Amino acid sequence: MVKSKWGLPLILVAALTVTGCTGEEPAAAPQVAEAEAPTPVQISPAIEDSIASGAGYTGKLAPSQEVKISPKAPGKIQTLNVKLGQYVQKGSVLFTLDQDDLRNAVRQAEAQYQVSVAGLNQSGTSTAQSVETAKNALAQAERAYQDAKRDATRSQELFNQGALAQQQNEQAQAALKNAETAFNNAKVDYNSASKKSGIVVSEASVNQARVALASAREQLSNSTVTAPISGFVAQVGGHVGEIASGQVPVVVLVNTNPLLVKANLSEDEITKIKVGDRTTVELTALNKKIEATITAISPTMDQQLKAYPIEITVPNPKNELKADMVVNLKIQSASSKAQKAVAIPRKAVFDENGKKYIYKVEGDIAKKVAVETGEESSDLIEIKKGVSLGEKVVIRGQSMLKDGGKVEIQKMD
Repeated sequence: MVKSKWGLPLILVAALTVTGCTGEEPAAAPQVAEAEAPTPVQISPAIEDSIASGAGYTGKLAPSQEVKISPKAPGKIQTLNVKLGQYVQKGSVLFTLDQDDLRNAVRQAEAQYQVSVAGLNQSGTSTAQSVETAKNALAQAERAYQDAKRDATRSQELFNQGALAQQQNEQAQAALKNAETAFNNAKVDYNSASKKSGIVVSEASVNQARVALASAREQLSNSTVTAPISGFVAQVGGHVGEIASGQVPVVVLVNTNPLLVKANLSEDEITKIKVGDRTTVELTALNKKIEATITAISPTMDQQLKAYPIEITVPNPKNELKADMVVNLKIQSASSKAQKAVAIPRKAVFDENGKKYIYKVEGDIAKKVAVETGEESSDLIEIKKGVSLGEKVVIRGQSMLKDGGKVEIQKMD
């Protein structure tokens, strides 16, 4: 059998041809892209509004009241009824001091008072008897004086008529003088007894004992120390068994509703505000803004700071805010000039890499737009660049959005 010289190459070519055809992947069928699910959002239009300008400051929150409580007299702490952070009502017992010595002092003062009262009663009885005796003696002396006076007059008449010797007349006149002296002495004794000098001394003793008793009772009462205000316990500086003095507070109470912020304004700035003007207090730690009120303005400049101190009252009904938190103040004076501006809700603006952005909605597409902001109020912010009047911006749902993403507009809550 004769073999063709082309047989093998032809077979190889055929094999390669078949292999090449069968080795190619079949063309993939065109795939249909899945539809992107829209992100639910809430929107708000950009409006024209008047946002007054205001000065910005930094300050710290402080309690509106702080009371350092120590005993009026030193003593050993017997009970301590509060702990750090506890809220107490006005009049609640904070701590007590040992009362044994104080009770003994009260008992001694009571006994001394009773002795003084008894002495006064006895003095009154003795004085009444002395007055009665002096009164009787005075009456008797007066009668003797009148008798002597009558006898002396009669004796003088008889002597003048020559019916009585001179010696007898002189005796009658001397008797009159003696009777008069006795009568005057009796009057002095009666007046002295009537003044009740013994009673006066006894009454002074009673008054002194009464004061001592009141003082002892007050010291006993002061050993129970109560809260002078309602507030939180900010400090506890003692322990049961320790000696509490009047120099170091045992308990410190603070009232944190409302809180205060103190700021210092320049000569130019102080003329633009008044008591009652509103302010915005921003707490970066809580990401929160609160409306507050200027409640005090110093009439004189602080010579060291060369500024005028003011106080701002910040409501804190839920006690969320704490003393010493740093706050940013935006003082909105009544005289601040309000400018018409494009404004959107503050919550529409978010920060990213140090820049401010919003999502603007066009049709059903959200576009991420960089914006330049201006003045702020409690709920609005001025947009100087990036948003025009009437354009819609996303105010809820931004965290789920991306630039160019579809949105589904939800109704406002």
